[in-house]
Amino acid sequence: MDGTALAGDGAITFSFNGRQLTGQVGDTLAVALWRNGIRRISTTRKRHLPLGLLGSSVSGSLARVDGIPNVRLDQAPLHAGAKIRSQNCWPAPGFDMTRALSLVPAPWLYGGFEHGALMPRGPRAFRLAEKVMSHLAGMADPPAPRPGQVVPGKRIEVDLLVVGGGVEGRRAANAAVTAGLRVALVTRSVAARTGRDPARAAEPLAPGVQLFPETEVFGIYRGGEIVAAAPLDATRGGLVFVPGRVVLATGLRSMPPLVAGNHLPGVIDDRAALSLALDHGVAPGSRISVFAEDAAEAADLARRLAPSGATCIFAGPRDALRRILGRSRVTGVETGTRLRCDCVIFAGSARPDPGLPFQASGTGCLQLRPGTIPARVALAGSCARPLAPLPLPGVLDDDAYVCACMDVTVGELRHHITRGITDLEVLKRLTSCGMGPCQGFPCWENMAAVVAQLAPQAVQRVPRPSHRAPRRALTVAQAAGMEGLVAPDVSPASGPEGGYE
Repeated sequence: MDGTALAGDGAITFSFNGRQLTGQVGDTLAVALWRNGIRRISTTRKRHLPLGLLGSSVSGSLARVDGIPNVRLDQAPLHAGAKIRSQNCWPAPGFDMTRALSLVPAPWLYGGFEHGALMPRGPRAFRLAEKVMSHLAGMADPPAPRPGQVVPGKRIEVDLLVVGGGVEGRRAANAAVTAGLRVALVTRSVAARTGRDPARAAEPLAPGVQLFPETEVFGIYRGGEIVAAAPLDATRGGLVFVPGRVVLATGLRSMPPLVAGNHLPGVIDDRAALSLALDHGVAPGSRISVFAEDAAEAADLARRLAPSGATCIFAGPRDALRRILGRSRVTGVETGTRLRCDCVIFAGSARPDPGLPFQASGTGCLQLRPGTIPARVALAGSCARPLAPLPLPGVLDDDAYVCACMDVTVGELRHHITRGITDLEVLKRLTSCGMGPCQGFPCWENMAAVVAQLAPQAVQRVPRPSHRAPRRALTVAQAAGMEGLVAPDVSPASGPEGGYE
C-alpha cells in the first residue's frame, strides 16, 4: 500500500501540523511522513508553489521540529512525541494565504521581490517591508529562547581520512588499515544499512577503521590540512580532523530532469526511492514512472522497487519524459502520451558534488577560483571519473525549475541571457540560484548547462561560483564547541583579491 504500511511493534507516535500520526523505529521524520501519505511540507521561495518531500530540493524537506526551524526531515531520526510543523506559511498551515502568490505571473518575480524598485525608502516602512519580504522568502521564525549549552567538539588526528561510506571509500579505508595506518571514515549513512547497495555488504569495514556514521563533512581548509565535520544529530559535538591524507569517495547523484513539473511532490531520485523501498519497506507510490539513462536501466530500477508493492506503469529513458503533470502533487507524466501516476523516479545524468574538491583547491579571498587539488587530497571511485556535458532537452521549457529552492526557472535564466547576462556568478547573484540550503548542488550544474545551451558563445570569467564552507547546516552550539580546536590561520590569501585566509 502506498506509503501507509501498518505500524508494528516498533510503532512511534508523532504529529504533523497538529495531526497525530504513527511511524516506525528506524524511520527518519521524512520517511515517517511518507508512510502516512504526506508528500508536501514546504513551498518555493517566491511563488510558494509546492515542493516535494525527499525531492532534489533541500528546502522541500525543511520544517519546524519541536520548535526548532529548518530541520532536515530526511536526516533527522523519528522520536516519540516529535512535533513537526510546516514553516513559511501564514496564518496557519491549514489556511495558508501566502499560496495566493502562486497566482502571480512568474516574470513579475524574476530576481526576487527584494530586487524590485517597490521597496519603500522611509526607515519604518522599509523595516516593515523587509520583515514581510523575509517571511515571504521563506525565512523561518527563530526558535523560542531556551537555555543553551555548548556541545563540545573533538579533535582527531589520523593518517588517512576517508569521506564516503560506499564501496570505494571502504576499500580505501581497509587498504590503509592493512598497511598499519590510523584511519577514520566519515559517512552520512547509517552504518548498518546496506539494502540500497548490496556491494557494501560484500566490502565490510576492517575492525581498525574509526567509523563516524550519520556525520557530514562541511569544510576542507588549508588544502586538506584541516577537515571539519558535524553529526546529523545536533546533540553531538562537531569534529575537527587533522589528517595526513584525505580520500574523497563521495559518489554521484542523479540529476533532476529539466522539464516542467520537476519540483512537484512525488518526484524523487533513485537513491530516495530505493531507501524507502529497501531500507524501510515503504512503496514510493502506488503507480510509479521510472526514468533512467536507458530503458534497460529503468527496467532494472523498477524491478528492484517491485517488492515494495509499487506498480510501475512506465520505465524508459530520461529523454522520453516531456513533462510532469500535477498542481499540488504528481498526477501523471507526458511521454508522447499522458500516463497517470503518483510518483516519478529519476536516475542517470549523475554528477559528483563538487563542493569539497572546490574547497580543497579554491584560491582567492572574495571570488574563489578552483585550482589544482593538493597532493594530500585524492578523489576515488565514481567521483573521480571525467564527466560528459550534462544532457538537456533540445527545447527547454521555461516552466522547468533550475533551482526550486530559490524559485529559479529556465524562463528566468532565459530572461537574463537574452539581455546579454551570461556570467554564472552574476546570474547567481541576480536570481539567487544555488544560494539556498542546497549550497549550489545540483542547481549550478543545471544553470551552467542552460547557459551553455542558450548562449554557447559565452565566455565564463570563472568556471563556477564559489563553494564555501560550511556546506551543510550545523548548530551554533556545535560551532561554538569547536572553538580552540584549530589555531587561526592569518597567512595572506592567494588570488587577485588579496586579504587573509
